[in-house]
Amino acid sequence: MPARVPPSGGSGRPEVVDAFAFGHDYAETLRRWREQVHARRAAIVAQGFDERFMRLWDFYLAYCEAAFAAGNTDVVQYTLRRP
Repeated sequence: MPARVPPSGGSGRPEVVDAFAFGHDYAETLRRWREQVHARRAAIVAQGFDERFMRLWDFYLAYCEAAFAAGNTDVVQYTLRRP
């Protein structure tokens, strides 16, 4: 469990009863989004977005995909229980 999640216990804080990490799945989602951006490039440019925007968006999606795939960042769903 990440250190930034407050510890559970008698302090009135919720208790973490489950944690579901799905960063590797999210990497695949980002890969698919980037693939779709590439496939729809002409339509995006036709809306007025320039080459700089396209490169920046491509970089952002690729960077995030790599971070999730490598485990450098994650997405976690927590199930909490009231004290």
